[in-house]
Amino acid sequence: MVKAYFENIHLQIIHHIENAQSDIKICVAWFTDFEIYSKLVDKLKEGLNIEVIIANHKFNKKSRVDFKEFLNFKGKVGYIGNLDDSSRDSFMHNKFCIIDNNLVITGSYNWSFKARMNDENILIIQDDSSLTKQFENKFFDLKPQFGFAIKNNKVALLPIENIMAKWDKKPNLNSSNKKPTQNTSNILDKF
Repeated sequence: MVKAYFENIHLQIIHHIENAQSDIKICVAWFTDFEIYSKLVDKLKEGLNIEVIIANHKFNKKSRVDFKEFLNFKGKVGYIGNLDDSSRDSFMHNKFCIIDNNLVITGSYNWSFKARMNDENILIIQDDSSLTKQFENKFFDLKPQFGFAIKNNKVALLPIENIMAKWDKKPNLNSSNKKPTQNTSNILDKF
């Protein structure tokens, strides 16, 4: 099933987030829509796994969406782009979301409050495993340079290089059973 939407797009996104059962992966250039963000936090509280990749851009930096509550409930956030905002840098401009590995939301719509006033569109694609897999592959191919974490009760942006040095150390052993702690291959799980 494929359906196009040109109006009330944020409500369609919220509707599909509300219906998510296990997993949400989001890759959008701009994410400043607090209503969508709040719905994602609600889903984290229900135990869903949610990962977000956003662009390093001033709109995201100055947004009311600071991801603090999201991180506190085990959400994962990656940040793509150099910190100097140089116009010479390539810009991550994707706009897609994968829900429960069965539904893709994609189109021109950024997840920003301003986008509600623009002439935008999205496609909702459901039950197309081949296409969904292509979007999943793209999501996992992206390599965030920074990740968000809580530090001193504030959201901090941590460079990947500094974090990776810690990952390369020998695994910590749990003193009670001497087993290595869980190691995961997903880069966003490191935050």
